[in-house]
Amino acid sequence: MTPSIPKPLKFHWAFLIFGTGALLFFGNERFVLPALAAQGVHKAVLFCVMAIPHILFFAGALLGYRLEGNRWNWADFRARFRYRPIRGKMWLWMPLIVLVDIGLYLAVYQLAFPIVKAVHDAYPSPAIVGEIMGDGTTFAGFATAGNWGLVFLFLFYYFFNILGEEFLWRGYLFPRQELQHGKYTWIVHGLLWTFFHLFAPYNALMVLPGALFMSYVVQRTQNNTLFLISHAVMNGIPLVMLVGNIIG
Repeated sequence: MTPSIPKPLKFHWAFLIFGTGALLFFGNERFVLPALAAQGVHKAVLFCVMAIPHILFFAGALLGYRLEGNRWNWADFRARFRYRPIRGKMWLWMPLIVLVDIGLYLAVYQLAFPIVKAVHDAYPSPAIVGEIMGDGTTFAGFATAGNWGLVFLFLFYYFFNILGEEFLWRGYLFPRQELQHGKYTWIVHGLLWTFFHLFAPYNALMVLPGALFMSYVVQRTQNNTLFLISHAVMNGIPLVMLVGNIIG
Protein backbone atom coordinates (compact mmCIF):
# COMPACT_ATOMS: atom_id res chain seq x y z
CA MET A 1 0.00 0.00 0.00
CA THR A 2 1.38 3.40 -0.99
CA PRO A 3 0.74 6.55 1.06
CA SER A 4 -2.27 8.65 0.12
CA ILE A 5 -1.72 11.45 -2.39
CA PRO A 6 -1.73 14.74 -0.47
CA LYS A 7 -3.91 17.65 -1.51
CA PRO A 8 -2.46 20.95 -2.80
CA LEU A 9 -2.01 23.56 -0.08
CA LYS A 10 -3.26 27.00 -1.11
CA PHE A 11 -1.07 29.95 -0.16
CA HIS A 12 -3.49 31.48 2.34
CA TRP A 13 -3.64 28.24 4.33
CA ALA A 14 0.15 27.90 4.31
CA PHE A 15 0.45 31.54 5.40
CA LEU A 16 -1.96 30.83 8.26
CA ILE A 17 0.00 27.73 9.38
CA PHE A 18 3.40 29.44 9.31
CA GLY A 19 1.92 32.53 10.95
CA THR A 20 0.37 30.45 13.71
CA GLY A 21 3.78 28.90 14.32
CA ALA A 22 5.31 32.36 14.69
CA LEU A 23 2.54 33.42 17.08
CA LEU A 24 3.08 30.32 19.21
CA PHE A 25 6.73 31.24 19.71
CA PHE A 26 5.92 34.93 20.21
CA GLY A 27 3.30 34.17 22.85
CA ASN A 28 5.45 31.56 24.57
CA GLU A 29 8.52 33.79 24.84
CA ARG A 30 6.79 37.13 25.51
CA PHE A 31 3.98 36.07 27.82
CA VAL A 32 4.03 32.44 29.01
CA LEU A 33 7.69 32.20 30.07
CA PRO A 34 7.78 35.59 31.87
CA ALA A 35 4.51 34.78 33.66
CA LEU A 36 5.79 31.40 34.84
CA ALA A 37 9.14 32.90 35.87
CA ALA A 38 7.30 35.52 37.93
CA GLN A 39 5.62 32.66 39.80
CA GLY A 40 9.02 31.20 40.66
CA VAL A 41 8.95 28.24 38.27
CA HIS A 42 12.43 26.71 37.94
CA LYS A 43 14.38 27.51 34.79
CA ALA A 44 14.68 23.81 33.92
CA VAL A 45 10.90 23.63 33.68
CA LEU A 46 10.87 26.85 31.68
CA PHE A 47 13.37 25.32 29.25
CA CYS A 48 10.95 22.42 28.70
CA VAL A 49 8.11 24.91 28.22
CA MET A 50 10.20 26.49 25.44
CA ALA A 51 9.75 23.24 23.53
CA ILE A 52 5.93 23.40 23.52
CA PRO A 53 5.62 24.98 20.03
CA HIS A 54 7.93 22.32 18.62
CA ILE A 55 5.94 19.58 20.34
CA LEU A 56 2.78 20.97 18.74
CA PHE A 57 4.52 20.99 15.33
CA PHE A 58 5.52 17.37 15.83
CA ALA A 59 2.01 16.33 16.83
CA GLY A 60 0.42 18.43 14.07
CA ALA A 61 2.55 16.81 11.36
CA LEU A 62 1.68 13.31 12.56
CA LEU A 63 -2.00 14.22 12.83
CA GLY A 64 -1.99 15.64 9.32
CA TYR A 65 -0.27 12.50 8.05
CA ARG A 66 -2.91 10.27 9.64
CA LEU A 67 -5.86 12.40 8.49
CA GLU A 68 -4.71 11.89 4.92
CA GLY A 69 -5.49 8.21 5.42
CA ASN A 70 -1.91 7.00 5.71
CA ARG A 71 -0.99 3.93 7.76
CA TRP A 72 1.29 3.93 10.79
CA ASN A 73 4.29 2.21 9.26
CA TRP A 74 7.79 3.39 8.46
CA ALA A 75 7.62 2.65 4.72
CA ASP A 76 4.53 4.82 4.15
CA PHE A 77 5.73 7.54 6.50
CA ARG A 78 9.15 7.71 4.83
CA ALA A 79 7.58 7.86 1.38
CA ARG A 80 5.05 10.56 2.28
CA PHE A 81 7.59 12.74 4.12
CA ARG A 82 10.34 12.04 1.56
CA TYR A 83 12.91 10.55 3.91
CA ARG A 84 14.93 8.74 1.28
CA PRO A 85 18.37 7.10 1.47
CA ILE A 86 21.40 9.27 0.77
CA ARG A 87 23.72 7.64 -1.70
CA GLY A 88 26.94 8.47 -3.50
CA LYS A 89 27.58 12.09 -4.37
CA MET A 90 24.36 13.19 -2.71
CA TRP A 91 26.28 13.12 0.60
CA LEU A 92 28.15 16.18 -0.68
CA TRP A 93 24.98 18.22 -0.30
CA MET A 94 25.13 18.02 3.49
CA PRO A 95 28.39 19.87 4.17
CA LEU A 96 27.40 22.28 1.40
CA ILE A 97 24.05 23.00 3.08
CA VAL A 98 25.66 23.53 6.49
CA LEU A 99 28.49 25.73 5.23
CA VAL A 100 26.35 27.81 2.87
CA ASP A 101 23.56 28.27 5.41
CA ILE A 102 25.92 29.36 8.19
CA GLY A 103 27.91 31.46 5.72
CA LEU A 104 24.82 33.30 4.45
CA TYR A 105 23.62 33.87 8.01
CA LEU A 106 26.94 35.41 9.05
CA ALA A 107 27.23 37.36 5.79
CA VAL A 108 23.91 39.10 6.37
CA TYR A 109 24.96 39.82 9.95
CA GLN A 110 28.19 41.46 8.76
CA LEU A 111 26.90 43.24 5.67
CA ALA A 112 23.68 44.49 7.20
CA PHE A 113 24.88 44.88 10.80
CA PRO A 114 23.43 48.40 11.31
CA ILE A 115 20.00 47.17 10.19
CA VAL A 116 20.21 43.94 12.19
CA LYS A 117 21.31 45.85 15.29
CA ALA A 118 18.57 48.45 14.89
CA VAL A 119 15.91 45.75 14.58
CA HIS A 120 17.37 43.85 17.53
CA ASP A 121 17.44 46.96 19.70
CA ALA A 122 13.84 47.76 18.76
CA TYR A 123 12.62 44.19 19.27
CA PRO A 124 15.11 42.45 21.59
CA SER A 125 14.73 38.87 22.72
CA PRO A 126 12.94 38.55 26.07
CA ALA A 127 15.40 38.63 28.96
CA ILE A 128 13.99 35.40 30.37
CA VAL A 129 15.23 33.44 27.34
CA GLY A 130 18.81 34.55 27.98
CA GLU A 131 18.44 33.75 31.66
CA ILE A 132 17.26 30.22 30.87
CA MET A 133 20.06 29.56 28.38
CA GLY A 134 22.63 30.87 30.84
CA ASP A 135 26.09 32.32 30.37
CA GLY A 136 28.12 29.13 29.90
CA THR A 137 28.68 28.57 33.60
CA THR A 138 24.96 27.98 34.06
CA PHE A 139 22.22 26.41 31.95
CA ALA A 140 18.51 26.08 32.78
CA GLY A 141 19.19 27.26 36.33
CA PHE A 142 21.97 24.77 37.06
CA ALA A 143 25.74 25.07 37.18
CA THR A 144 27.13 23.38 34.06
CA ALA A 145 30.49 22.11 35.33
CA GLY A 146 30.32 18.32 35.66
CA ASN A 147 26.53 18.27 35.29
CA TRP A 148 25.97 15.66 32.58
CA GLY A 149 22.26 15.51 33.31
CA LEU A 150 21.92 18.79 31.42
CA VAL A 151 22.72 16.93 28.20
CA PHE A 152 19.52 14.89 28.58
CA LEU A 153 17.55 18.05 29.32
CA PHE A 154 18.92 19.65 26.17
CA LEU A 155 18.21 16.52 24.10
CA PHE A 156 14.54 16.68 25.08
CA TYR A 157 14.26 20.12 23.47
CA TYR A 158 16.57 19.20 20.61
CA PHE A 159 14.49 16.15 19.64
CA PHE A 160 11.28 18.13 19.20
CA ASN A 161 13.09 21.14 17.76
CA ILE A 162 14.48 19.17 14.82
CA LEU A 163 11.73 16.62 14.23
CA GLY A 164 8.91 19.05 14.96
CA GLU A 165 10.07 21.56 12.36
CA GLU A 166 11.26 19.05 9.78
CA PHE A 167 8.18 16.83 9.98
CA LEU A 168 5.82 19.79 9.66
CA TRP A 169 7.57 22.24 7.33
CA ARG A 170 9.48 19.97 4.95
CA GLY A 171 7.79 16.60 5.46
CA TYR A 172 4.10 17.39 5.64
CA LEU A 173 3.71 20.88 4.10
CA PHE A 174 6.38 21.12 1.38
CA PRO A 175 4.98 18.33 -0.84
CA ARG A 176 1.51 19.89 -0.58
CA GLN A 177 2.93 23.30 -1.46
CA GLU A 178 4.64 21.74 -4.47
CA LEU A 179 1.28 20.57 -5.79
CA GLN A 180 0.08 24.17 -5.59
CA HIS A 181 3.12 26.22 -6.63
CA GLY A 182 5.13 23.82 -8.80
CA LYS A 183 8.68 24.94 -9.63
CA TYR A 184 8.27 28.12 -7.56
CA THR A 185 7.64 26.23 -4.33
CA TRP A 186 11.17 26.81 -3.03
CA ILE A 187 10.62 30.57 -3.19
CA VAL A 188 7.21 30.43 -1.50
CA HIS A 189 8.39 28.01 1.18
CA GLY A 190 11.62 29.93 1.83
CA LEU A 191 9.74 33.22 2.27
CA LEU A 192 7.14 31.63 4.54
CA TRP A 193 9.82 29.93 6.66
CA THR A 194 11.47 33.34 7.04
CA PHE A 195 8.07 34.78 7.97
CA PHE A 196 7.80 32.10 10.66
CA HIS A 197 11.01 33.48 12.24
CA LEU A 198 9.48 36.95 12.66
CA PHE A 199 8.82 36.16 16.33
CA ALA A 200 12.50 37.25 16.54
CA PRO A 201 12.63 39.91 13.76
CA TYR A 202 16.40 40.45 13.76
CA ASN A 203 16.90 36.71 13.29
CA ALA A 204 14.44 36.58 10.39
CA LEU A 205 16.62 39.03 8.47
CA MET A 206 19.61 36.73 8.76
CA VAL A 207 17.60 33.57 8.08
CA LEU A 208 16.14 34.72 4.72
CA PRO A 209 19.00 33.83 2.30
CA GLY A 210 19.62 30.46 3.95
CA ALA A 211 15.89 29.68 3.99
CA LEU A 212 15.68 30.23 0.23
CA PHE A 213 18.82 28.16 -0.40
CA MET A 214 17.57 25.35 1.82
CA SER A 215 14.19 25.31 0.11
CA TYR A 216 15.87 25.17 -3.29
CA VAL A 217 17.94 22.14 -2.24
CA VAL A 218 14.87 20.40 -0.80
CA GLN A 219 12.95 20.86 -4.03
CA ARG A 220 15.84 19.96 -6.30
CA THR A 221 16.81 16.76 -4.48
CA GLN A 222 13.30 15.68 -3.41
CA ASN A 223 15.00 14.21 -0.36
CA ASN A 224 14.20 15.60 3.08
CA THR A 225 16.76 13.39 4.79
CA LEU A 226 19.44 15.81 3.64
CA PHE A 227 18.08 18.83 5.43
CA LEU A 228 16.89 16.91 8.47
CA ILE A 229 20.49 15.85 9.13
CA SER A 230 21.90 19.25 8.17
CA HIS A 231 19.38 21.01 10.42
CA ALA A 232 20.35 18.66 13.25
CA VAL A 233 24.04 19.48 12.74
CA MET A 234 23.48 23.24 12.75
CA ASN A 235 21.15 23.22 15.76
CA GLY A 236 23.50 20.81 17.50
CA ILE A 237 26.19 23.48 17.85
CA PRO A 238 24.75 24.69 21.21
CA LEU A 239 24.86 21.08 22.42
CA VAL A 240 28.57 20.89 21.60
CA MET A 241 29.10 24.17 23.48
CA LEU A 242 27.13 22.82 26.45
CA VAL A 243 29.24 19.65 26.57
CA GLY A 244 32.37 21.81 26.45
CA ASN A 245 31.09 23.83 29.43
CA ILE A 246 30.23 20.63 31.32
CA ILE A 247 33.74 19.29 30.77
CA GLY A 248 35.12 22.68 31.74
